[in-house]
Amino acid sequence: MLRILLTATCLLAASLGVAGDREFTLLHTNDWQSRLLGFGPNNEYTPATTGDDDTVGGVARLATLIGERRAAAADQPLLLLDAGDFTMGTLFHTVTRELGGELRLMSELGYDATTLGNHEFDFRPQGLAAMLGAARQALGDKLLPVLSSNIQFDPARREDDALQAHYAAGRILPYKVIERGGLRFGLFGLLGYNAADVAPMAKPVTFADPKETARAMVKKLREEEHVDVVVLLSHMGVSQQADGSWRGEEVEMAEQVPGIDIIVGGHSHTALPQPVLVNGRVPVIQAGSEIQYLGELRMRLAGDGHLQVLGYQLHKIDDRIPGDATISTEVEGFKQVVTTKMLAPHGYRFEQPLAKVDRTLTRAYDDPVLANLVTDALRQATASDLAFTGNGTIRDDVIHGRSGIQAVSDLFRIAPLGIGEYDDAPGYPLIKVYFTGREIKSILEVLLLAYQLRDSDSYFPRVAGVRFSYNPYRVPFDRVSRIEIGDAQHGYRELDLDDSRLYSVGASSYVGSFTWLIPELTKGLLEVVPKDAAGQPYADIRAAVLDTDPATPGIQECKEWQAILDHVRQLPDADGDGLADISSQGAAAETRMQRVASLSPLELYRNAGRLQWGATLVVGLGLLLIGWLLRRGRCRR
Repeated sequence: MLRILLTATCLLAASLGVAGDREFTLLHTNDWQSRLLGFGPNNEYTPATTGDDDTVGGVARLATLIGERRAAAADQPLLLLDAGDFTMGTLFHTVTRELGGELRLMSELGYDATTLGNHEFDFRPQGLAAMLGAARQALGDKLLPVLSSNIQFDPARREDDALQAHYAAGRILPYKVIERGGLRFGLFGLLGYNAADVAPMAKPVTFADPKETARAMVKKLREEEHVDVVVLLSHMGVSQQADGSWRGEEVEMAEQVPGIDIIVGGHSHTALPQPVLVNGRVPVIQAGSEIQYLGELRMRLAGDGHLQVLGYQLHKIDDRIPGDATISTEVEGFKQVVTTKMLAPHGYRFEQPLAKVDRTLTRAYDDPVLANLVTDALRQATASDLAFTGNGTIRDDVIHGRSGIQAVSDLFRIAPLGIGEYDDAPGYPLIKVYFTGREIKSILEVLLLAYQLRDSDSYFPRVAGVRFSYNPYRVPFDRVSRIEIGDAQHGYRELDLDDSRLYSVGASSYVGSFTWLIPELTKGLLEVVPKDAAGQPYADIRAAVLDTDPATPGIQECKEWQAILDHVRQLPDADGDGLADISSQGAAAETRMQRVASLSPLELYRNAGRLQWGATLVVGLGLLLIGWLLRRGRCRR
């Protein structure tokens, strides 16, 4: 009898030991940014077949891959998660308030949860509320949970009431507990510091401190919900350092908030080939952006609660994967809505071939063709002397693909973001403001220094109607040494800084708004006053918005994306194939900002202002003082 009892005890202990080690899989994406079609010319994307295009990505292919990975996991617990910025970036986002398309697709693909990124607020809180409402109307209770643990609403303002109603209804949740395969997963979502800073349209919504919120969420999930695994859906980001190590808000979160087991990240668009293991135990994972990859993390939870990474794979989504036919059909329907509601009133169609390029046009700082195209379009649309933008506002390359043909949907991606000042239509409106020659120099100085201080191509100045040189050996805010007004077709002439005439400048409302802030940004060192054609100061950005039809009541905004499409459509058709040709040669490739590093007096003081002369005076007086002290010392000896 004793032998039987001992045997039974050993068998029970063995079975408990086996049950104690449990494995599970996380599939994850981040930063969809409405990129429902492949990476490349949209008209070359063929999800119905394989081996016949070079495009990467596509939501229909993602659907197939998710199905394959689910099948591979068999009976093992599996979660499918997303880390935010699922909208904004292509024509599909322009109808997301009417359709809730991205949320609908995520729900249909079986996502267990997503979180809010900064771009979810680009259409203001009301826009996000409309998106959620449209998806809810289409799917009912099948809509996936949206997690936001640190979102805060303003009880004194009405602009976020519709979004708060979704929160109250449970469509936005602070956390979610999912039981699967005998495991309890506790999920929560956070918008990070940087993401909140670049979400100005979220107001009056604000976000509580992410780390304090994370500590409270971990405590609740561990002590009250008794979960086995805590997963953070983080829209924060990581970045690789010069020594190869990884830092960023997501790494700091894992270091400083005990109790988080896994961080599924986003915001920085980083394709991590392997998890970043923080403190040797917490994996931080991120899968690039725009549906180019699907991440797969395999984990083991030991009986003592210890988690171990078993394996990780970043699955590339390309033409080897056939697209899911049902999802493709749904996306085709979204295209039709885009054409009807968004494009047809302006004379365009989603798949309409519009132009041809002879090579891929990039946003690299040493590749000026695309930037020149954009700023030339802004200058033409506003009929201005000059136009400018920043490199970071150009959101996509123009990819040559196999044919070089670019459809309307491809060119829209160059400048897809924003919302009106007077209307709620997608796209930043254009503004037209007037400045003196000396103020133009001040604007260029601020653009230049922002790029140099941030050490980022995103701030690299892009201009039209002007060429300028700068000398890095001069003092900040007084480095621009030569400015020429004009263009390659009509020629350039040097700008007379002492001339009192006003020059018109065109820009998007997003970029142009910084000119109102120049006195504040420079601590009063530079003075810039945006004015109308008569020289009267504009009170704010709204007053400068370009009205394309003054005869019609109200302000008829011209959007940045529309200016680019209209400009491209008017380019010459050099080969007579019915498509405009975007040249990458000659004047189209001119360099409009030159770095002239020189210690010659001519370059050090050409068009110098009080800052450069003042610095010279201080240095000169300093040298005189040193010389006097040395001479006095010799006399005493």
